[in-house]
Amino acid sequence: MRNSTALLFLFAISFVFTSAAQESKSLKTYNTQPSSALAPEKVEEIQNKIARIESHLQAIETKRAFVLSSEAETQLATESGWFDSMAEIQEQLIAKKTELVNYLNTIDDE
Repeated sequence: MRNSTALLFLFAISFVFTSAAQESKSLKTYNTQPSSALAPEKVEEIQNKIARIESHLQAIETKRAFVLSSEAETQLATESGWFDSMAEIQEQLIAKKTELVNYLNTIDDE
């Protein structure tokens, strides 16, 4: 139980630390000119969603690196199904990010 709490705590910390940096970096990556069909506020909202998704993906990778750095943590994560859960979550996040980026690109092409 203590290891699970420690893992959760470390995951939360890594997520918080990477979120701010990734969000500002991501917004620069996906800067698009607002189209006349979409309000600038809506474009910014979508860009923020993309940035949050990227932050979440980065947090998962940070946690994965931590877990893999310890044989005991790797065994615990494997037994609990953490790797499988994270793979599924990553697939969902990537699909949502792709959808949002494609939406912004479609608006720009109009």
